[in-house]
Amino acid sequence: MAVVRKQFHRHEKGNHDETFYYLARDTESRRVFIIHGWAAGKNVDEVELSVSDFLAQVNGTARDRFLELIGTLVEEPAS
Repeated sequence: MAVVRKQFHRHEKGNHDETFYYLARDTESRRVFIIHGWAAGKNVDEVELSVSDFLAQVNGTARDRFLELIGTLVEEPAS
């Protein structure tokens, strides 16, 4: 399984603590999903969320940045 990803949100909390989100796609199955990762000191981990679970569970800046990313897929009409 090859996964391509695009980061759409990152938040640094200090002391090497951060959280980040990626829009991801499995190039073989074409499945689209969200990867939520975090680093707390030397502990680093990530989980996969379906897009619907992400939208239902996550509020705030990460959700706003995801919706902005989706919005870039639609071009504004020429005036």
